[in-house]
Amino acid sequence: LSINYQLLLMVFKIVKINENSEVIVDNVPDDLASEIPRASLLGFSGTSNFLKINKKKWKRQQVELFFGVVAVENATSAVGGTANLSSSVLQGFTCTAVRTIQEVQIKRLIKACRRKNKVTLVETQVRVLDEDKDEDLFGKLPYSLVPQSKCRSYFEQLSDADFSVFSNVLSYKRTALFDNARSCLGITNTSLTEDNISVLGNMCCTLDGAYIENSDPSILEKLNNCPELSNAQATAVETLLVSGRTKYRAVSTWNEQTLRDLGMLPLYMTSTFYDHFPKVSDTLVSYLKSFVCIIKRVCSSSVLECTVGVITQVTISDETFPFDYDDINQFDSCLSNTTVKNNLAAITDKVDDKDYLRIVLRKLREVASIPEDQVQLLGPAACVATVEDINVWTITTIDTLSALMDPSDGTWDPSLAKAVITKYLSIDGNSLGTAELNALGGVNLCSLDVDVLKTITEQSLKLSFTHVHYNLQITVDT
Repeated sequence: LSINYQLLLMVFKIVKINENSEVIVDNVPDDLASEIPRASLLGFSGTSNFLKINKKKWKRQQVELFFGVVAVENATSAVGGTANLSSSVLQGFTCTAVRTIQEVQIKRLIKACRRKNKVTLVETQVRVLDEDKDEDLFGKLPYSLVPQSKCRSYFEQLSDADFSVFSNVLSYKRTALFDNARSCLGITNTSLTEDNISVLGNMCCTLDGAYIENSDPSILEKLNNCPELSNAQATAVETLLVSGRTKYRAVSTWNEQTLRDLGMLPLYMTSTFYDHFPKVSDTLVSYLKSFVCIIKRVCSSSVLECTVGVITQVTISDETFPFDYDDINQFDSCLSNTTVKNNLAAITDKVDDKDYLRIVLRKLREVASIPEDQVQLLGPAACVATVEDINVWTITTIDTLSALMDPSDGTWDPSLAKAVITKYLSIDGNSLGTAELNALGGVNLCSLDVDVLKTITEQSLKLSFTHVHYNLQITVDT
């Protein structure tokens, strides 16, 4: 921590040499830009060195001050377009900053924020968009940012999406998406109407058997487009067909044409399903039955196969990593537990997608308990941990606490931040002194209970750099 303090003093000295904003940005090293006081960043102009600004590590509160200067088209052109803007710069997007920027450029900026989930925009950052003109962007925004009045349009745009991309690793996202759809469409039971099904589209491929059995028969048309049906879904389809409620009528009327009209659905049916076609050629039925066995065998054997290439130390060191593994299933299949353990720092330095980081953390956990020196290397992966993960980590030193709370690695959920700090304070001799306050920052401190905050001394507060000094002072004094 003493080294960090010395670096902070160095930044202050650089600022004092020449207080011109452009000169300060030129002189302060890229990795230390986040320590430049906000007041020293108010003088940016259109003559700024945008390439240099784009390389530096910033805090969101800093970039908000000059985002309007670096986000205009001629500035982004200097770095090769909005797609090349760093996530460090993009996090400064605000409605105020882009108010005078052309609408088409604003859309480019939002799309840049959404690439690889690098920057998560909050509601206040996208209110600048005219809701009546920008429904084409809904599918590119988190559902939480879509106005309730537009939620139907949101799901209509998603209706043709391929929902099979949600692997078991991402199943929670699929569940959340359907929960939002139910809320939007007013779905309160498992009986979906024809209109519900029309809006959901391919999302019907993710539904369980209860929905399939109880919904409007038009759901069969959507299920026919699914790349695969589970055994439970297939059983539900068979139950719905046999019920006679569909356009295929009672089973007594079924013939070879019925089989053809059903498209791919018969390929997932059980043997008893074909007993309803006594007049159909035995050869055709036998062929369909054998084809069912083949297709299920192929699907089950290819799920976990690594086809892109096993991830090694050489792979990780390549500047294109992990972009060749844009399929999260391939990333999971091609990355071994041992590779994660031996290359943790290099992996977390390059991987920033939260779902990918969850895989990294899981594989590290599967190897063995995580020693404290590796806890310090978790980087952004730490922020996607669970309370259960944190409870088994070793967090005894200020170095470990500082590494975990590094703001450049992401924002902690308050409950998780509390778990980390509590784990540290459980060690005899550890307390919330000046060093700890500087490591934690004000936001993370606010996750603690008042009784814990009251253990902070006034002297520690005075010597700390925390941005919520006064708020904490009030809490400590009460």
